[in-house]
Amino acid sequence: MTQKYQLHRGLYDVVKTLPEPFMKMMADWLGGIFTAVDEGKPILHNQFTIFSELMVALDIQPLSPELWQVVSLQLDPNACCESIDAAQDAGIHPELCSANKAIIGDTMLDKIPPPSMVVLPTFPCDNSKITYQTVAYLTGAPTYFLDCPYWMDEKEAMDYWVNQFRGLISFLEEHSGKKMDYDRLTEVVEESNRCIDYWLEGVELLKLMPLPMNGPFVSGYMAGLTSLGLPTATAAVQASRDDLIARLDRRETAVPEEKARVIWFYYPVFWDGGLTSWMAEMGAVIPVGLVGYYNAEPIDTTSPETIIKGLAQRGLQSPMGKQGRGASELWIDDCLDAVEQWKGDCVILAGHPGCKWLRGCYGLFRDIARERGIPVMVYDVDLFDPRLTSAEESRARIEQFLTTVVFQ
Repeated sequence: MTQKYQLHRGLYDVVKTLPEPFMKMMADWLGGIFTAVDEGKPILHNQFTIFSELMVALDIQPLSPELWQVVSLQLDPNACCESIDAAQDAGIHPELCSANKAIIGDTMLDKIPPPSMVVLPTFPCDNSKITYQTVAYLTGAPTYFLDCPYWMDEKEAMDYWVNQFRGLISFLEEHSGKKMDYDRLTEVVEESNRCIDYWLEGVELLKLMPLPMNGPFVSGYMAGLTSLGLPTATAAVQASRDDLIARLDRRETAVPEEKARVIWFYYPVFWDGGLTSWMAEMGAVIPVGLVGYYNAEPIDTTSPETIIKGLAQRGLQSPMGKQGRGASELWIDDCLDAVEQWKGDCVILAGHPGCKWLRGCYGLFRDIARERGIPVMVYDVDLFDPRLTSAEESRARIEQFLTTVVFQ
């Protein structure tokens, strides 16, 4: 058993020796996964829009398969290729999102710990839904879908959504053999409120000009998927916020001369970890992206009912969860707001082939942006598979756009 998952175990051996709070948070998450694997404890696969408070309260180990893929790609840019190919060879349709093919392939090849439970909402895309149904079929794991109404502007819709979270608690209790301790849940949510506050403060600081540190502010999102509600998560996000404040106090900036503020309103190209630094060398900084764009109110912890309602409302604000759960205006309006709030000079959109619904939004957004004088670049690149567009091709297109359109 201990010979499995050596790529991630090797990373764990490194990060657990590092003193930074963010590394401590990631080490605790990875260590918790390996402890669960080695001791036969339950693991819950939480899809990338599902935050971890309920799992923390019930002491169930969360493992976001998408985040597992992202970690793999930081260690090896080609880490997902074998799993993508294995899924396609097994008959998975090639048009399925590469992230989802990688999850299925990882499950088939035993490159990811199998779930004891699977939890996901019905947003943002059909790719996720069919993928986790496949994972459940391959592993036999019970699955809970949080069914989200298309429109959330009526009280009945919100009541229905809140009831989905009540059902989730019952599902977790049934399949973990544990009973929810609402005093413990109160402690977890009060801790998560503190963590979210630091996240929002960090996001706000990246509105300053010039930018004190190249963004986006991602530590909050990482906390959400791994350990939201634990002090280690709060400490990690607080430290990220404090780093920004310290740079401001020292009058440090992300780049010597800020030539362009790029709104990257999608996920990063995960296999190209140096892309942001390369853009900064040209004077192009990223103050916000889809991962860092987040709004959430503190959860009222006066009763179990207010907590459940607050968790449900927070679940509608997760990155991609909010923008991918209804009409195209949700993504378009947030992207336009990001341009205004973070004083963007242009928008660069990675045209990930798996997000076909979002490619439609891009076309609508381009028309609106043209009317408002916002330069927009959309280019084809797969966020998980480097074989579609190489780093050299990707950077050449970005450089041409910045130098011929934005820097003029």
